[in-house]
Amino acid sequence: MMLKRLSSQRKGALTVLPGHFMPFGMVRREKRSLLQRGGPEVLVQSAQGIQELLDVAKQDIPFDFWKATPLVLKATAGLRLLPGEKAQKLLQKVKEVFKASPFLVGDDCVSIMNGTDEGVSAWITINFLTGSLKTPGGSSVGMLDLGGGSTQIAFLPRVEGTLQASPPGYLTALRMFNRTYKLYSYSYLGLGLMSARLAILGGVEGQPAKDGKELVSPCLSPSFKGEWEHAEVTYRVSGQKAVASLHELCAARVSEVLQNRVHRTEEVKHVDFYAFSYYYDLAAGVGLIDAEKGGSLVVGDFEIAAKYVCRTLETQPQSSPFACMDLTYVSLLLQEFGFPRSKVLKLTRKIDNVETSWALGAIFHYIDSLNRQKSPAS
Repeated sequence: MMLKRLSSQRKGALTVLPGHFMPFGMVRREKRSLLQRGGPEVLVQSAQGIQELLDVAKQDIPFDFWKATPLVLKATAGLRLLPGEKAQKLLQKVKEVFKASPFLVGDDCVSIMNGTDEGVSAWITINFLTGSLKTPGGSSVGMLDLGGGSTQIAFLPRVEGTLQASPPGYLTALRMFNRTYKLYSYSYLGLGLMSARLAILGGVEGQPAKDGKELVSPCLSPSFKGEWEHAEVTYRVSGQKAVASLHELCAARVSEVLQNRVHRTEEVKHVDFYAFSYYYDLAAGVGLIDAEKGGSLVVGDFEIAAKYVCRTLETQPQSSPFACMDLTYVSLLLQEFGFPRSKVLKLTRKIDNVETSWALGAIFHYIDSLNRQKSPAS
């Protein structure tokens, strides 16, 4: 079983996925209500909350399989943003509960996930669900994931020039299902949507504004004043008087934040990509895709939506004051990756009722590694 930890800014709490067999049907309503009663911290900080999740697992997994079912909690970048030693204390508390459970628990049962592994796991998920892993040497799809603290890109290069031009740390060998894949995969810590907001506002990760100073941004409505909480720090934020169009000023600021932060590769123009998480949420929020079913769009649609929302913010109150900033950021981030405005992206939350996140891929990878440990000669 794997407990998937979402970034601290995304509600939805924890996702339970038994590792001994795959629950490809819909999550039971009572299980969903348990998982969604609060944010991730509510459950992670509460031993009782974790125990309730394990009780659900006991109901679904036959008793005879308990000792053979791996129990793992992986935390993503959002947990790294918590102050001081709080993250490690939370993980230690969870580990103690795990050790007392009847499931298969290893020394690495609770950990903060390596960003590259997160991207690779999401790549496994989407290529498994689309059937791309069935045929050796067949076509595969790329993956874009935008979390709160980090963002990932992963795809299987087919062009030798991509392999030659990739900087150190951008290529990773994935061994799974008796095959080895050489993936282009990288996680950009600090370029997740919430961390990017803070950078665009001029704040510093994990630190309150100096002397309680107000963070002023050209990406907010000129009349906006309010508070924003990120990684347990509350910031006072406001817009500034616009001397040009809001989108123009915001785009200039976002470009400063992204300057020399992202590696661009030409091959992404020719690979089919799926995009998850905040990419999906932002697109659905402005009507670019169906909120329930998802859909396809072109990269330029984010820019069109950003210009419209920013223009609206100049004259009208907006329920989401960060919409102009977020859409502008996503638009420019995708272009920095090398995607042309005409590039089609597929946005979906589920394929065949299975969530398109890193959790399923992480399960496959973890169990495959356990099998290799048992059969080192294979």
